[in-house]
Amino acid sequence: MLDQDTARALLHLADETQARLILVGDRHQLPAVGRGGVLDLAIRYAPDRVIQLDTVRRFTDPAYAELSLRMRTGEKPGEVFDELVRRGEIVVHASDVERQQKLAVRTTYGELVVADTREQVARINGLAHQVRKAVGEVTDAVVTASGERIGVGDKIATRRNDRDTDVANRETWTVLACDNGTLTLHGNAGKRVLPPDYVRAHVELAYATTAYGAQGSTVPTSHVLIGEHTGAASAYVGMTRGRERNVAHLVAESVEDARTQWIDVFGRDRADLGPAHAREAAAEAVDRYGPNAPKRPAVRRPVVRRHDDDFGYRPPSPSPSSSPSLGL
Repeated sequence: MLDQDTARALLHLADETQARLILVGDRHQLPAVGRGGVLDLAIRYAPDRVIQLDTVRRFTDPAYAELSLRMRTGEKPGEVFDELVRRGEIVVHASDVERQQKLAVRTTYGELVVADTREQVARINGLAHQVRKAVGEVTDAVVTASGERIGVGDKIATRRNDRDTDVANRETWTVLACDNGTLTLHGNAGKRVLPPDYVRAHVELAYATTAYGAQGSTVPTSHVLIGEHTGAASAYVGMTRGRERNVAHLVAESVEDARTQWIDVFGRDRADLGPAHAREAAAEAVDRYGPNAPKRPAVRRPVVRRHDDDFGYRPPSPSPSSSPSLGL
């Protein structure tokens, strides 16, 4: 997820301090938000210092480790889906509402839920808060600027680096206490106290997350929402977070419908495979659609016949005084 500008800054600091910089990553996962291809460039400039890891160590089941490699490359997605069905790791839901409700309950057990969009994440987080409040595990204490209700016992994330309070973006915490909008938190870094202004603007519930938020995590069980916005990279990330189990959840009319959706997902590859891969893809697009591409037969459009009930209607012509449109 390292972008080129940040990589250049790190290299500059390494030169100044005579430090060694080690880049570790998987180019089939989600790319940097900025200009990517850092690993590809590093391999080009330091080819004799590249170590390729070829053993999967995250999963307790060796068979799933092999399956994860097939998801990584996107090979034979239909066969991968069939194997996941056999393993009981595909769940088909009748509606998105049902799926969100069931996954909200899973998050209350501490299991990771990975969704496509921040809107889906917000809905699942809100449902999870309601479930925990109904059983007396959390309270309503503050309302954030986005309308989320957060209370003692909730799992939250800080979404902005702040030197004064010593918190970082995407760190997760448990709320220990609330006093007039001030939250006392506990996390892996210890205890922190957040003032009301930061809480309102930069805190959110963290029961579910996007694939970007999940990338780098290792948990016992991961649940992944698969839908029309899911790409191959995000599906691969979500389905490889769980050490013991990874479950895909789809909304479909049948298992066959779900299988078709799964195959479509792995045809939408948003992984950053570097400048060399981008150059090959661009050359292929030029060959297919450029000026030297094979001519396609012209499409014959049907003649629109005027009926008696048209009443002679024609769209109004633009006013002479209107500004001319730009021909882009």
